Amino acid sequence: MAPYTIKSLPGIKRDGTRLENGFYVDGQWCRFQRGLPRKMWGYRRLTNDFSEISRGLSTYNENGLLYIASGSAGLLQQISMNTDGVVTSFSDRTPAGFTSDARHLWSFDTLFDATVVTPGGYIMAVPGKNLAEIDSTATSSLYIGPVTGSAALVEVTGATAPTPVSGGVVSLYPYAFLFGSDGYVAWSVPNNPQDWTGAGSGEANVTSQKIVAALPLRAGPGNAPAGLFWSLDSLVRCTFVGGDAIFQFDILTSQSSILSSQSVIEYDGIFYWVGVDRFLLFNGVVREVPNQLNQNWFFDNVNYAQRQKVFAYKVPRFGEIWWCYPRGNATECTHAVIYNIRENTWYDTELPNGGRSSGKFATVYEFPVLTGIDDASGGYKLWQHEYGVDEIDGSELNSIPSYFQTADVSYVADPQQPKNKSLRCTLIEPDFIQTGDMTVQISGRANARAPEVITDPIVFADQEDTIRPHQQVVMFKQIRREMRFLFKSNTVGGDYQMGQCIAHIEPADGTVLG
Repeated sequence: MAPYTIKSLPGIKRDGTRLENGFYVDGQWCRFQRGLPRKMWGYRRLTNDFSEISRGLSTYNENGLLYIASGSAGLLQQISMNTDGVVTSFSDRTPAGFTSDARHLWSFDTLFDATVVTPGGYIMAVPGKNLAEIDSTATSSLYIGPVTGSAALVEVTGATAPTPVSGGVVSLYPYAFLFGSDGYVAWSVPNNPQDWTGAGSGEANVTSQKIVAALPLRAGPGNAPAGLFWSLDSLVRCTFVGGDAIFQFDILTSQSSILSSQSVIEYDGIFYWVGVDRFLLFNGVVREVPNQLNQNWFFDNVNYAQRQKVFAYKVPRFGEIWWCYPRGNATECTHAVIYNIRENTWYDTELPNGGRSSGKFATVYEFPVLTGIDDASGGYKLWQHEYGVDEIDGSELNSIPSYFQTADVSYVADPQQPKNKSLRCTLIEPDFIQTGDMTVQISGRANARAPEVITDPIVFADQEDTIRPHQQVVMFKQIRREMRFLFKSNTVGGDYQMGQCIAHIEPADGTVLG
């Protein structure tokens, strides 16, 4: 009887057949670190005070408080919370006379304003009418206010006001930029987001298609500030040149695409986003991000009618970029596809509580905040992810189901010494950093088209509970020609990190029919 290390390649491979697969074939709420599976961390509810489903978040830190603004169809609401996750204030910052519109998809950024009585950070907000159509030409105004304030934001009006835009806003310090249809961009007077006509301001049409997203870009001496602007078919670089022109714009590629204006994210100076048919990055040049694990899984199932709801956020603690998306006929984001930069692999998960509508990584506090889609509790919930190992919803504590399933083990598919034999598994030696009970099941088939046969789950406790010798291993008497192992955790406080689990297997008969 030969010991076999239960280990597949890191990542969950959804594309192609299972038998061709050296990767894990299934998983839920499971990530990879050091090439091995581990349970994703939990999440807790911060508040359920948001009155409408969120369509954009802004985060800002000052004096030990995190300010989180949420824009929706008819409201702009803001909370502040301390480092313990306790909400310290709630403000309705909806501009006076604001008209509700189901198409609103908010764009936020912050900028220092030197022109007010007490200079300081200002939040800038554009409630774009883009949720239903990424190429919409409907325009919206710019609204501003002190980022840590509680009063309603004010529309920038008058002789120095900007032209309303169909896109959004971005801060390329000390300039504020607005962008929209026909490749239009405009920039403010430095340190003055309320003046778009004075000395130092300007505007230009820098490409032919609508610009839908923008982010700051690192630039060398004499060329800062700089930024990147994503249009429907191109990526445009903006750099400061001074003089009469002030800014220079050059098209880096005119053969690009973008699925959602919220799908762009920066990670360690490299920019990642989802195109209409592939994943892309910019690290000085535009490149495709290779994905042989779940590219078809994503693009064949994303609800294109709801494409503008796709949003990105990152979890730097584990090297991850998450793209949350509406799957199948869903109208809100129900699933996430995840690229792990550190492990150079892909996996996915279903999102909890029916889904999430928006999200953002809160840099100072080192966790992402995401908004829920369910208002059954009387308001929409704001969740802090990557907290603990359970779901904490007020006083309610719930377990989070997490599992992973290995690739096939098969003598037939062994590239080194294939032989027409089944496998008999007699026992498994679990090796986990583990809290709470876990279960293991053996599944598999007689051939690639045979019915799946899976055992009942067998429980194995964590190390502190395995006092008796028979509790240290899991006994089986199972035969499969193509064999997989399914590990699950679903207890309050449950957590795991997989190590080097050993299965004891030996050749059995050569039956090929199930």
